[in-house]
Amino acid sequence: MQEQLQNSNTSHLIPLIDNQNNDQCLPMPVWQHIPAMTINNVHPRSSEHHPKTIVKLAADQYALHMRFEVEDRYVCCRHLQRQGPVCQDSCVEAFLKPLPDKGYFNFEINIAGVIHTSYIADHTKVPTGFKDRTMLRDVELDLIQIQADGHGRIDPEITEPLHWGITCCIPLSIFEQYVGPIQVSSKTQWQGNFYKCADHSSHPHWLSWQPVGEVLGFHKPECFGRLCFDSSPQI
Repeated sequence: MQEQLQNSNTSHLIPLIDNQNNDQCLPMPVWQHIPAMTINNVHPRSSEHHPKTIVKLAADQYALHMRFEVEDRYVCCRHLQRQGPVCQDSCVEAFLKPLPDKGYFNFEINIAGVIHTSYIADHTKVPTGFKDRTMLRDVELDLIQIQADGHGRIDPEITEPLHWGITCCIPLSIFEQYVGPIQVSSKTQWQGNFYKCADHSSHPHWLSWQPVGEVLGFHKPECFGRLCFDSSPQI
């Protein structure tokens, strides 16, 4: 029987900020004033380890900014090359769909700040992966600023409690390369979902902001929630 899924009615406000350093990650004091989303929908295939995870978003006229924070255990990191299978490590992910009639982007970043990302115009499954998927090029990845909280390769895994975070800055020009011109204003709405996973940890888990249904998988744009940009906060 095919799984029946629908778009979530859940929405989150993304503050629009006045940022002078438009191509750099936001400093930590700014994040203290930005509201968080909790990534706490646990897929049934997960182990008993469900790390507390939050994500915060903000935007300016040049870039989208994200900050993930994780209270974790059983942390591993074995993939240090960009566009590798970082979801097997302790990893956070953002799937973002800027326009309703276009595809979506998957940004997957492990604890070391190593990224895997692509633009998926058609997520229909085929033997080679997805029907229409384009991996971002090195010249584009170079424009994404990522700050990891000081962790590199972790093998064997760290079983003790560990707090870690990822901060990143994604230029809007990267999105525009694939979906055309976009603007962020108080009238702008995107769609997306956010995840925490560690496929090859001793305690694998799959957590999401919006539920993804009984069949495990993150590539489900029909499950995305609404992301509404908001110019009212004074940050």
